[in-house]
Amino acid sequence: MKINDEKVLAALISCGSVRKAAERSGVSVYAITKRLNTDDFRAKYEALKNNILTEACDSLTARLTLAIDTLCSVAEDETQNASIRVSASDSILRHGLRYVELAQIKTRLDRIEKQLEEQ
Repeated sequence: MKINDEKVLAALISCGSVRKAAERSGVSVYAITKRLNTDDFRAKYEALKNNILTEACDSLTARLTLAIDTLCSVAEDETQNASIRVSASDSILRHGLRYVELAQIKTRLDRIEKQLEEQ
């Protein structure tokens, strides 16, 4: 019996485990594991996961400004309870610092990759 890769890939993505994907797709755990060990199928699976991750990141990125504006609004609202304002400010600082750190890491990584390509 020929395994339908698209059906198995869809099951792997939606189920999150080989066992659950096997149940949903009607393909054995062994057959799915064997397919995952082939370069072609693994590449398709990884590409699909990367596409989903990219879409999720794009969606989050589109909402960053709203989230920041909301936190800033709460932090600046003097009618709010002080602990709520402090919590909003803390969120801005924590997430802002994390963003700056990641941006710096990305810049460094991009520079390293460019140097490696030039070698």
